[in-house]
Amino acid sequence: MIWISLILNNLPTLFTREVLKFFCELFEGQYKREILGLYTQFQGDISIFRKQSKSKQSIEDIIEDVFHLYLTLPYKLGSTKGKKLSPKSKKVFQFAKVLAHKTKGGFLLEKLFYEISGSLKLNNEEIAELIFNLVQNKAFLAVSLEQRKKKFVIHF
Repeated sequence: MIWISLILNNLPTLFTREVLKFFCELFEGQYKREILGLYTQFQGDISIFRKQSKSKQSIEDIIEDVFHLYLTLPYKLGSTKGKKLSPKSKKVFQFAKVLAHKTKGGFLLEKLFYEISGSLKLNNEEIAELIFNLVQNKAFLAVSLEQRKKKFVIHF
């Protein structure tokens, strides 16, 4: 029913294709009526996909839930106090500490991933799982766009 384009800098993995297919099915299922009436009843107004409703997620929420785009934000270190981390997770956290120090606070998970993959003898899936678990346990905290903007606001 709809066409969605995803622009990547390399060939998509099977996982990426499956996630995109799932997104299309979810979006079409929730917004079937709006898609069918987009250029008639709604006169091309795409803001209908952003409105919150009790029965539907907004398009932003669907995108976040499916693609986990928050993982592309810069991160800062959170606390590990009271958290039981495996020895491998502790090593990953140490790599993040060094990276955060080099970059003066914020770091990208992708950069952390490549730093770890070049130094530790772990496979890519294991590294990704360790990083994801540290994000889920709030040992790594996403720095939102609003927080980054506040850092650069000058008050007179």
